[in-house]
Amino acid sequence: MQNDGRCFNFALTFILLVFFFCSSGAAAFLTAGPAKEGRALWVVRTSLLSAKSIDQLVEKASQGGFNTLFVQVSGRGDAYFPSRVYPAAEDCRYLLESGFDPLAYALERAHAKGIAVHAWVNAFLIWSSPKRPASSAHVLNRHPDWMMVDKDGVSLARYGYSRFSELNITGIFLSPAGDRATRMLEEFVLDLVSRYPLDGIHLDYLRYPTGTVDFSPEARKEFETITGVDPVNLFNGQSRKDRSETEYRELLKQWKAFRAELVTRFLAKLAKSLNQLKPQLVRSVAVKPDIDSAYEDFGQDWARWVKDGLLDMVLPMAYSTRPEVVRSQISRACREVGPAHVWAGLRAWDVPVSGIIQRAQQIQGLNLAGYCFFSYDGMKDNPLFFESVKKVLFTP
Repeated sequence: MQNDGRCFNFALTFILLVFFFCSSGAAAFLTAGPAKEGRALWVVRTSLLSAKSIDQLVEKASQGGFNTLFVQVSGRGDAYFPSRVYPAAEDCRYLLESGFDPLAYALERAHAKGIAVHAWVNAFLIWSSPKRPASSAHVLNRHPDWMMVDKDGVSLARYGYSRFSELNITGIFLSPAGDRATRMLEEFVLDLVSRYPLDGIHLDYLRYPTGTVDFSPEARKEFETITGVDPVNLFNGQSRKDRSETEYRELLKQWKAFRAELVTRFLAKLAKSLNQLKPQLVRSVAVKPDIDSAYEDFGQDWARWVKDGLLDMVLPMAYSTRPEVVRSQISRACREVGPAHVWAGLRAWDVPVSGIIQRAQQIQGLNLAGYCFFSYDGMKDNPLFFESVKKVLFTP
């Protein structure tokens, strides 16, 4: 009986500890980041269009020593799973109508091999084709007024296809100003993570495409309320003519901070919701690798995102083919947020395998949390890539 009492006390203590960790947020802390080195692949959505292609993906990843897949489930304001918020992607519509769920199948197959799956969502990038979306439910068709606007007052929704090429812009982006578009995006992400046993959520294109947007009506109104200045006047010469150089530079600084704050505001709101819904979910964002340009031009204040606990990790897209540049960018990222929060995003689509390995070796001594190669699709037909990565980088 005495031993039975000790067993009861031990069991009671254990239950109370589990309750404490789960209810106090300690569980989120314990699972906030991956415990082992991340060895990941970005998987573009076109690799999810059949069970066979998913089987091949998982098998090649497993044989190559990879333990994480960033699987793209939303590319252009659409979904590669039966979403309740976004319409089905045009090349996945009939597959979904047949009853096949690519994401559910990918999760089943990957988890069976011990591979983690993070759902990769293109956040603000909403369309990039010359033709408009076929679905009337697509946000570009339903709410063209929700898109970013350039300094000349032209919405990206009105750009011709050639204009995007001229400006090196990927496509049409949702505006983070106001809360209509961002509320829809948040609803999409929360619907996704609430229905699937995901290991993480990964956001891409959580940024502006260039420094000359967003002058949407909501953004202009809010900035003018704060500063008394219409931001358009910062770029048409009016504000510069009426102010000293020092005053003008200060206003430009405030404008850049305001743009970045709009992005951070959305991420903070999403992080709060995710903490309540699935605190154990690993949160990450693909970021521009030059931390100064990321903030100044693209509105990504990513060091702050990590330090404020909005993210578990960042993936600087260090896509240069020059090893010294890659090392410099990843080294600085490690100094800014700590190596435990950095997964190096490395180029792997149009370059020799020897160069991929060389650049990865340049940063091996930085004690990174992980590596992620873009992309599986660029290397899936190159067995040398998988063999070399496993042998050179992933061998203990």
